[in-house]
Amino acid sequence: MVDYYEALTYGEIDLDEDPCIFPSCGHVITRANLDQHMEMKEYYRYGLDGAGREVITAAKVTSAPLSVTVQKTCPACRAPIQNIHRYARIARRAWIDEATKKFIVWANSSFVPMAARMTEVEGQFQSSVAGAGDQELQKRLKVHVVAPLSLEGSIDSQVRKIYNLTKSSKRYKDAFRLHTRIDDFLSRVDEREQPFSRIYDLVQDAKRHRGVEGSMVWTPDVLQTRNRLLATVLLIRCQHTIMANFLMTSKGTGAQIKVDFKKQQAACESLIEDSKSRNQPSIQVEGHLYWARFLCLQRGASDAVPDGSPALLSAREHLQTARDICKRHPGQTGGVIPEVEDVEKALRDSTFYTSVTNEEKAAVYAAMASDFRGTGHWYYCENGHPFTVGECGMPMQTSRCPQCGAAVGGERHHAVEGVRRAADMDEQFGRLHV
Repeated sequence: MVDYYEALTYGEIDLDEDPCIFPSCGHVITRANLDQHMEMKEYYRYGLDGAGREVITAAKVTSAPLSVTVQKTCPACRAPIQNIHRYARIARRAWIDEATKKFIVWANSSFVPMAARMTEVEGQFQSSVAGAGDQELQKRLKVHVVAPLSLEGSIDSQVRKIYNLTKSSKRYKDAFRLHTRIDDFLSRVDEREQPFSRIYDLVQDAKRHRGVEGSMVWTPDVLQTRNRLLATVLLIRCQHTIMANFLMTSKGTGAQIKVDFKKQQAACESLIEDSKSRNQPSIQVEGHLYWARFLCLQRGASDAVPDGSPALLSAREHLQTARDICKRHPGQTGGVIPEVEDVEKALRDSTFYTSVTNEEKAAVYAAMASDFRGTGHWYYCENGHPFTVGECGMPMQTSRCPQCGAAVGGERHHAVEGVRRAADMDEQFGRLHV
């Protein structure tokens, strides 16, 4: 049998009208059958030729990202359909989608433990009694009573200087170990390292150097940006924690420390612009807060930022902007207003400020972790971006997609228009253990 819809055998088929295709599994299937099975009309435009037969006239510009939930297989034996040029575009779409889904699973399951570890590191700094390593640090800092220590220049050079002075302290060792881990993760979730970008680069390289013809449309919607933004915030937070505690340790030693956190503030400004362009209000607020927090450190460590200075006025503008964003997006910035007030107080009093994860943020991380343990359900927004619904897994309130801003969620267990269940993501996360 070669026609699985009309149950026709090879001898009953007119090969001039409907040729047969031979997949690598060895079965024989009519072209019309396999075209329908592969959903060719989702990827190509059809028209009529001179004889009135339906033929492919053009490829559609692009297919929706994460639109292929399963890789197409032979209807007779379920072997993957591959190595057939006619269906190569569909097979590659499935491969890219599958790789992207695995990337999402890996990135989120890697981020959650790091965020939890960051909270532990902050707790160690705030509650632990200084050990022998910290006493050794204070002795080293006394050398700089006469010769000032400069924390200026690039962020990496500042981090290295503090590391060289604090590497005998367990608390700082844990913080620097986490800093390295976050930095490595950040490089691995960059858009250029994601499956679609890598394949796109390979295609462009083949076109330039090997004379390969063809086109691959750049579709940035398939790229996952939220993990990179979250990791950027976490890295800035880790750097701030290290520097804040180092400067507090130096207090009382008489050490002279020259600080300049313009590079850190520039990183915050880049984060603000990036998150704003990608409709990420909660991350945008973090950028504004950390800009002001680094000025708090600089103000507490020296007299270089007096009252009424332009830098201080800029910090207050950042905090006011953070307040305004919180008012416009209360559902995505829960619990942040008290943080804004704490930073405002630190600016007024010229005191050091060390950030503490608020209960709302801790709840978000706990919810993310529960998603990876198989609770809740995954969905796609109308543009194919994945998101989760916790509790019973059925939507009870509307929100906005963190990737593109499209409406997500729903009410009374009914999803908003365009949202679809991501059964494939549920299956992958159901097997994941964190």
